[in-house]
Amino acid sequence: MKRNNLTRYILLYLASALFLLVFIGPFVWLVSSSLQLERQLVKVPPVWLPDPVSLASYKEIFMGAFFDEAEVSSYGVSSSYQSRIYLGSFLNSGIIALSVSFFSVVFGAYAAYPIARLNFRGRYTLLFSILVVRLIPALALAIPIVLFAKKMGMNDNLLTLIFINMSFVLPYSIWLLQAYFKTIPTELEDAARMDGCNRFQVANKIIIPLSIPGMTTAGILAFLLSWGEFLFALLITETEQSYTSTVVAAMFANDVDVNYVTIIAAGVLAVIPPVIFALFFQKYIISGLLSGAVKN
Repeated sequence: MKRNNLTRYILLYLASALFLLVFIGPFVWLVSSSLQLERQLVKVPPVWLPDPVSLASYKEIFMGAFFDEAEVSSYGVSSSYQSRIYLGSFLNSGIIALSVSFFSVVFGAYAAYPIARLNFRGRYTLLFSILVVRLIPALALAIPIVLFAKKMGMNDNLLTLIFINMSFVLPYSIWLLQAYFKTIPTELEDAARMDGCNRFQVANKIIIPLSIPGMTTAGILAFLLSWGEFLFALLITETEQSYTSTVVAAMFANDVDVNYVTIIAAGVLAVIPPVIFALFFQKYIISGLLSGAVKN
C-alpha cells in the first residue's frame, strides 16, 4: 500500500514538473535571451545560459528614454527611436489596460446582475447574443471600426482604444459575473428586500460586496486582454504620444535592421506588469474561480 502511494506521489511530482517546464520554460528562455549578445542569440546549438551576461538591450531601452542620443552614445550604448519612446508607450498600455479593467468590471457587474437575478423574457437569448457577438473575429471588424474612428476624428487617441478594448472585453466580464452572482444565495437578497431595499440597493450593498473575488477575476482578465492588444493599437495610433508597448516593440523590426535582443528585452518588460498584477491579486483570483461568495 505504501509502495503504491510512493509511486503515485512520484508520478504526480513528475507530471507537475513537466507542466511547470512547459509553462515556465518559455519565459526563462525569454529572460535568458534578453541577457545575451546578438551573436550568441543566433548560435546553433542555442546558448541556454548567457556568458557573458549582457544588459545592453535594457540599457538601450532605459537610457534611451531619459537621455538624448548623444548622451546615450557616450556610454557606448546605441539608441534607436523605438528605445527612446518605449517606456512612454509602456505608460500608455498601462492607462488603457487599467481603464478597461475598471470600467468593464463596473459596467459588467450592473449588466450581469439583472441577467442573473431577474426573470425577464428573453434573458437567455440576450446572454447567448452577447457571447455570439464576441465570437466575431476582431479582424473582421477592424476596417469598419477604424474608418468610423477616423471619420469621427477619434483616431490616434487613447480614449478610442479604451472604448474598442472595452467592447471586446465586456462580454467576458458579463458572462463571468452573471455566473458568479448565481452562486450567491437568494435568501440574502430576500432578507434585504424585506428590510426595504430596492434592487439597486441590493446590488450595491449585498451582491457586489460579496462578489469581490469574481469581480477581481474579471478585472484581471480584462487587464490581460487589453495589455497585450496589438491589432487596433497598430491601426488607430499614429504618433508616439499614443503608441502602446506592443506597437513600439513591433517597430524594433524594420526594413533596415531587426534588433532581436532588444525586441526580446521589450517583451520581458511587457510581461512584468501582468505577472505582478496577477500575483498581487492571486488570492482573489483563486477564490473567484473555485468558490462561491458565502463561506462557512
